[in-house]
Amino acid sequence: MENPYRPTADVHVLPVSLPLGPDGVLTINAFLLEAAEPVLVDTGIAQDADQLLDAVDDAIGLANLKWLWLTHDDADHTGAVQRVLEAAPQARLVTHALSALRMSTWWPVPMDRVHAIRAGDRLSVGDRTLRTVAPPLYDNPMSIGFLDESTGSLFSVDSFGATLPEPTQDVTEIPADALAGGMLAWAVMDSPWSTMLDRDKFAEVLEGVRRLRPARIFSAHLPSAPGDFLDRFLDLLATTPDATPMEAPSHAEFTAMLDAMQAKMEAEAALP
Repeated sequence: MENPYRPTADVHVLPVSLPLGPDGVLTINAFLLEAAEPVLVDTGIAQDADQLLDAVDDAIGLANLKWLWLTHDDADHTGAVQRVLEAAPQARLVTHALSALRMSTWWPVPMDRVHAIRAGDRLSVGDRTLRTVAPPLYDNPMSIGFLDESTGSLFSVDSFGATLPEPTQDVTEIPADALAGGMLAWAVMDSPWSTMLDRDKFAEVLEGVRRLRPARIFSAHLPSAPGDFLDRFLDLLATTPDATPMEAPSHAEFTAMLDAMQAKMEAEAALP
């Protein structure tokens, strides 16, 4: 895990950069929302679980964590979910009911601590209310993000993610063409069904997101972005029905990805 950073006073970003070989990197973010009742949003990947737990403990103390909001039950979001709940006995797991049930097939989910949510619900976390929002694109139908109604921060799950040339904490540092190309590539890779969408119906979905007018956007797969990027992002996603469907990596491309990941791990191991 890279060093956490705070784009706003109340949100810590806990980032990981996954090497993709010649295609650059994919950011994988978890978030810590310092509400009166602190909320951890997702838990990253399993191999970085120790660092994630340390980061949360350093920021608020794990014993003070009240909510673990799991946007969906994919491996890049659930890496430390069991360990977090064990280390934070007061925390409740906020997630889609079917995510909780599905996870119970591979670890003993404490069902008495699950708070099941669906789009349109609201959750009070002491000093603010979080309104659940269905992301416009997703790779898992159980995906649920939220809008912090007190600050306007939108947690958009996998939507608005992008493959990037290199890791960064500042979306404004990414060249516009690289951001657009990376976001479109991610959209058709992560949500392959997006190339088959009815354009008019999808436009209605995107318009619903536009009406949220967030102050800041927190995607699981992009550095946090100012809210005024929303129109640009939505206009880009609107092109996905016309995009070329993505092919799976060839064996040579897969090997290049593995080589890049190995080089990254070796470089990190060599650090003092």
